[in-house]
Amino acid sequence: MKKTLSIIGILVLAIVGLIVIINSTNSDDGISPDSIIEPSEQTGNIPEKIIGNPDEATLIVYEYADYGCSHCADWNRKMNELVEKYDGKLAVVFRGYNLGFQNGLGAAHAATAAQIQGYWKEYKDLLFANQSEWISAEKKDANDLFVEYFKKASNDAGDTERFKEDMSSSDVKKRLDFEQKMGKKVNLQGTPLFRINGESVPVSDLAETIEELIP
Repeated sequence: MKKTLSIIGILVLAIVGLIVIINSTNSDDGISPDSIIEPSEQTGNIPEKIIGNPDEATLIVYEYADYGCSHCADWNRKMNELVEKYDGKLAVVFRGYNLGFQNGLGAAHAATAAQIQGYWKEYKDLLFANQSEWISAEKKDANDLFVEYFKKASNDAGDTERFKEDMSSSDVKKRLDFEQKMGKKVNLQGTPLFRINGESVPVSDLAETIEELIP
């Protein structure tokens, strides 16, 4: 009888421990995706990708996009135009979300490697503008193109060898994993996704919504 009770007790403890582990794994980490997250070990100590000045902007838009997404390429031009139009009143926090396009993940690694040296905006514009060139290329050819884009984005002033190293670094992977996690938190179903004041905004309403919210 005692042996049976002992076995039952062990099983109960095992089940309780499993529940604790599951709850710990699924618990919210307290990070709000609708906020600018400071660099940390979790982000590879790489900051957010931001267009404009969020400290002075009247409105901040959170954008989730895949570098291989054609709709994201179209919206990249529009968002650049909107940031320029509102002249300091609009800032955009950009987070990559990989949907599985060919070479899309490689492009995200390259863009973040360019960010480390301060050339992210120029680099992502080149990626989107030349999307048809790299997206269907063989992996080696795509990587060669990514290096060429870095040289153009930095006007040959960047450290190309460091860029190549950073493309495959663990810190860049952490940053991209973090951005992917933020996309899952907002229940992203496709790209581009735009969020304002904690709510997702249909792309068809985005320009009008921004105009209404910026005085």
